[in-house]
Amino acid sequence: MGNIYLLRHGSTEWNEQQLWQGVVDTELSKKGQEQVRNVARLLRNKNISKIFSSHMKRALQSAKIIAEEIGYTGQIETDNRLRECEIRLWNGKNLEQVLTDHHKEFNEWRTNLYSNVDGAESLASVQERMSQVLSEIIVHYPNENVIIVSHAIALRMLIAKVLGLIPPAHLNFGLDNASLSCLYVKDSTVRVKFLNISSDELNY
Repeated sequence: MGNIYLLRHGSTEWNEQQLWQGVVDTELSKKGQEQVRNVARLLRNKNISKIFSSHMKRALQSAKIIAEEIGYTGQIETDNRLRECEIRLWNGKNLEQVLTDHHKEFNEWRTNLYSNVDGAESLASVQERMSQVLSEIIVHYPNENVIIVSHAIALRMLIAKVLGLIPPAHLNFGLDNASLSCLYVKDSTVRVKFLNISSDELNY
């Protein structure tokens, strides 16, 4: 039985200012880099066969740090399908501003899997592309340990699919920056092994 480790990228300055960033190509902050180094401790000696990453800077930087920390010498495979949800309608705003400026659109987007909001990719679209990557990994890397480095909404929708959660139930759990979750396959069914172990928790 192989494990599919899901890593949310480390913190960015936008994360630290609590701003929505979507596909804005932000980079890791110093704090974010340290978070990823900390969580890498959980991935040492796991015999990782492959690392997959979103092509976005903050995810790819996280993947490279993980590779260095665990001694992974293979190629990091970037996949555009692992990118974050496109939410340009409210990028650069905090939640209070979003609720003030785009309350109707935001509520429709986060509660309707198949929302049709101009400037906000539907959660169904995100879930479909993330699920495609997962299905391919299961076929090509059976009984092997792999890492997927991606983003909060993207990973949450993938996990929601595995758990059978329909929006807004996906909001019942969160994924912290540089947090690690894990899936595995048993009897042809994908299951959650653990969820949202954060780098900050490892310091206690």
